[in-house]
Amino acid sequence: MSPTRPLFRIGKTFRFEATRRLAEGYDGHSFTAEAVLSSRVLSPEGFVADFGDLAPLKRYIDEALDHQVLNDVVKDVSDEGIAEHLLGWARGSLSADVVCVLEGVRVRTGRPQPLPVAAFATFEASHQLHGLRDGHPCGRLHGHSYVLSVPISSVPRLGDVPVLLRNHLRGAVHGRVLNEVIPGLNPTSENLARHFSQWLADRAMGGAGWDGSCVRVSETETSWAEYVGGVS
Repeated sequence: MSPTRPLFRIGKTFRFEATRRLAEGYDGHSFTAEAVLSSRVLSPEGFVADFGDLAPLKRYIDEALDHQVLNDVVKDVSDEGIAEHLLGWARGSLSADVVCVLEGVRVRTGRPQPLPVAAFATFEASHQLHGLRDGHPCGRLHGHSYVLSVPISSVPRLGDVPVLLRNHLRGAVHGRVLNEVIPGLNPTSENLARHFSQWLADRAMGGAGWDGSCVRVSETETSWAEYVGGVS
């Protein structure tokens, strides 16, 4: 198999409540829009993009779509049409640094549901990010309730490693400051996803059979970061 370069991907979700006119009447839902961004390299701070730079998209959704009849704003009110509308708005309104890594926007209806993942582990930890602009909230010491997961398809290659990972997180990471327990790492979600991908690779059958597939770290219910390792 030819080598492939690692890929970082992040996602941020925005919920809004709206309805749309269809031939048979009004079709109301809770909608979730998810912006997905990807890059093969990270910024010096360790980001694909700063989630804060997506704030204008949230403001637009809150002002233009939330609690509205979508036909008054969007030409095509199918889920795909709304997603295309938001993608066009984002490409024309967000900063160039964000637009160049913007992969797409997805829209789905109904209350948000967890993705079908397995071998997941949770931990509570603090961190502080360095190299950010003055006044950035993530430059202050703060904490998150983290979820770490891999796709169901990766589980057969992991064997008993998920149990080892949970024990490691419980014993060495939970309740700690990530900057201290993972020295030398600026603990963004992207860097943590790469770190734990390597941790899994080192222990999954001695690295054999594990291709680094899509380790996801989520700091909040509305954000996540994935690392897809290279294979050879």
